[in-house]
Amino acid sequence: MFKFTQKKLTLIHLLIVVYFITVLLFGKSFTKLQVFGPLYLHDLCLGGIVLLSLSFQSRIKIHSYSILLMLAIAGLYFIIDLIRLRNDGVYLLLAVRQFSLFLYLLCALLIFGSQVKNWTEGLNAVSLIRQIGRWAVYAQCVYLSYGFFFVPGFSVFEKNDYNYFTPLVVMGIITFCADAISSAKSNFLKIIKFASGLTLSLTLGHSSAFLAVFVILMFYSYIKIRPIQRLFSFVFIILAVVMLFFLPQFTDANANWRVLFWKHIMIRSFTDGYFIFGHGFGKAYMTYEYALYINEVLHSKIMLDEFYPMSRYLNPPHNSILTLVFHLGLIPALLFFTPLRRLFKQLFLRKEPEDSNVMFLILSVCGCLVWISFNVILELPHAAIYFWLVYFTTVFYLKNRPIDTNVK
Repeated sequence: MFKFTQKKLTLIHLLIVVYFITVLLFGKSFTKLQVFGPLYLHDLCLGGIVLLSLSFQSRIKIHSYSILLMLAIAGLYFIIDLIRLRNDGVYLLLAVRQFSLFLYLLCALLIFGSQVKNWTEGLNAVSLIRQIGRWAVYAQCVYLSYGFFFVPGFSVFEKNDYNYFTPLVVMGIITFCADAISSAKSNFLKIIKFASGLTLSLTLGHSSAFLAVFVILMFYSYIKIRPIQRLFSFVFIILAVVMLFFLPQFTDANANWRVLFWKHIMIRSFTDGYFIFGHGFGKAYMTYEYALYINEVLHSKIMLDEFYPMSRYLNPPHNSILTLVFHLGLIPALLFFTPLRRLFKQLFLRKEPEDSNVMFLILSVCGCLVWISFNVILELPHAAIYFWLVYFTTVFYLKNRPIDTNVK
């Protein structure tokens, strides 16, 4: 699958592949395995890979200075909050936990920058993303088969019942669908593979996973038409997605809880920081007064201190992008989208790409963006590194790809 020309890097690439296989197969059993104190086995392994990656390299290629600036802003807030909370051990640990979002980003940036510096290494990264998607499909199929044949009463259609093998499997299925619809040469094979991925997304118990795959299909159709026609089709895509939100899966109490939480984050971003300043770390994502309001409206006690102590500090808004907004402020959080400018240019201004890798990466990012916009993903280790792998690979590939002739 991978072709390495430098023997001293073979071990690093092997460790990276083993890392993803471990997260894919063992999931939270691996990422939540506590070694001692606040240290987890996953974090120690990831830190070890970072150190080994850096030890074999004389330099690191920074693929996005916007992300580096975002990390610097987060680091400044973190240092200030460490000083502020130096005498309060509990809130100090909460600040470190909240900052883990940026620690995972930093680890991904360092590993990717040390291992992907030329076109061949970029193609290796694309191959790894594709392979993880296939492994995710295999894992979910085996999991479902075991459940149907050996678990009494097993069902994938029970309400509020999650049926994914591990968290990484969900994002892997999303990228598999992008791979299926963009890479298969035969239209029949393309339909079969994508329909299989779409069906698997319905078994996961996450409506947002199906939404992510649906958005991939919509944007694939969107890219296939001429740019001048895309204005009208974009309106159609928006209407189609909006119609999905009238389905029961998107109008239940869980969905309403998310919407209220998102509204609260955006209002606080303006009232507390004027969209410029964030809340830093060690702060509650939700005020106690708003937790009382949600309990009154939705009868949800999950954020009340009396029932779930520290939940307002430990439960982010189930939207990783809004978590960035909370910590950094709205305007600094927009740095997240700056490296994707070529993606947006390809989506809205350029014709269909001739390179299937371009289509695959664009659709993968679009699907993954939907997934992280409805769930706690970048804040946790279960799938954060895979998202950043897709993100940085797309940024690198679109920036360095050979100029191709556009079809149609």
